[in-house]
Amino acid sequence: MGATGAVASVITLIAVLLLVSFLFFGYMDRAGPIVGIVSNYTSANASQIGNESVVSNTGTANATQANAQLAAYALSLINRDRNAYGLANVTVSSEPSAQQHASSMLANNYFSHWDVFGMKPYMRYTLLGGTGAVSENIAYRYSAECGVFGCSGDINVTQALQEMEYSMMYNDSQCCNNGHRDNILNQYHNQVSIGIAYNSSTVYFVEDFIDNYIAWSKYGINQSSDEMLLYGTLAQPYSLSSVQISYDAPVQGMSRVQLDNTSSYGYGTTVAGVVGSQGYYYPGIDTILADQYSASGGRLGIAFSMKGLIDKYGAGEYTVLVWLNGTNQTGFVGSTYTIFVNSSKNIYVPHNV
Repeated sequence: MGATGAVASVITLIAVLLLVSFLFFGYMDRAGPIVGIVSNYTSANASQIGNESVVSNTGTANATQANAQLAAYALSLINRDRNAYGLANVTVSSEPSAQQHASSMLANNYFSHWDVFGMKPYMRYTLLGGTGAVSENIAYRYSAECGVFGCSGDINVTQALQEMEYSMMYNDSQCCNNGHRDNILNQYHNQVSIGIAYNSSTVYFVEDFIDNYIAWSKYGINQSSDEMLLYGTLAQPYSLSSVQISYDAPVQGMSRVQLDNTSSYGYGTTVAGVVGSQGYYYPGIDTILADQYSASGGRLGIAFSMKGLIDKYGAGEYTVLVWLNGTNQTGFVGSTYTIFVNSSKNIYVPHNV
């Protein structure tokens, strides 16, 4: 047999072995890991929807109607888990932070609390109009059938959501020190923004839990004066604990490799606290004396300048955190507002989320 014939025989043998492998072994199914963590930080009714009320979404698109049904189903899973531990339901928030991030992860093929612009959940939350405080869970499932002719997906989205919620509740210690579980069972969460994005082989699931207890009348930075305004009415029985400011280095675009190597996130470095009168200070960090500081009878009226802090630290992200007094001597973050400062120290809000 010549060299050409020998090569042909080898190629034929390989093809036969691949075909036999495909016929006898069928396909591979792989589920992606549930990873990620949440910073730890309730009381409305939500409708319960059973499995029979949810369409079996085995498909490729994110149809609006299908996603609404899936979000309702996901909410029922979350509230079922909260009710089992004596906690009140959370209601669905209209804020789009969770869906925006789920869609971003699917479109850009990554898995992280950060996004391709280098922004963390509370930064995106401000850019998308959020006025409470957000705490994020993320999860994904991947399943594909692979044979001689490549791989194709046929994942059941409803089943994947059920599996992901269960894993975050009951298998969370394996990956995440119960961070997801603690987030689901946080007594102060009263809302949740739900994000679900999928194609034929992959489902991304985002739960942005929200603490929303302040009705703001004036909220945000006055860009002409660098004055931060916090005026609003606080829900009872909560009261103001403190106002603090954290700092993050300027956001930078992140590659998929960088994103896949991230895990937990935090509020950056605490750099300042706000006080209402002379004689009070925050040890170890800057103290900002407010121009106005009123917090009585459920009414908040706080105004202070960010200029000195911005002059000191320069470009970056400054997040104002409003801490509230909760029940049982516990505190929680009731609102965050991120100010983006560029290299020329001008305050700006980027539109790319």
